[in-house]
Amino acid sequence: MEKFLFRTKASWAIEPELRRNFLEPSFLLKDGCVFFEYLVKPEAANRLNFHRYGDRTGCEASVNGFHVVDFCENKENVLATAYGFLQEFIELWRSKFDEECVVYFGLIPEEEEFGPDVTFTFHKKRADESWMDLEKLKDAADCIMAIEI
Repeated sequence: MEKFLFRTKASWAIEPELRRNFLEPSFLLKDGCVFFEYLVKPEAANRLNFHRYGDRTGCEASVNGFHVVDFCENKENVLATAYGFLQEFIELWRSKFDEECVVYFGLIPEEEEFGPDVTFTFHKKRADESWMDLEKLKDAADCIMAIEI
């Protein structure tokens, strides 16, 4: 993952649509969970079924996930855009919440059919719940970086 990040370090600019959709409307707080407001339809906000996802952590991680390339005008710059988004997300999270969260940043290389792309999701860190085993992530076949904030 590091080689991809450092290769694109010079242009970590976030696309305006990504900022407008995810960071400016900010977050929806519901039953102890945090969601990107943009990803939760207003009519669904009162009907979130946490048990469908196993628990609150699974629900947050599933609902908050998106493909960065879907919000990029310049598809060649998707990794730089994703990393810029990650930096702004971390700053926003720290300014709004005292609680910790875990961010998952998954790279889909350009050699893959749908690459290059980056998947992004997050959930609050909870002592009794987990979405992925962070200890086993380093052995995963996919290129996924987990960041505890």
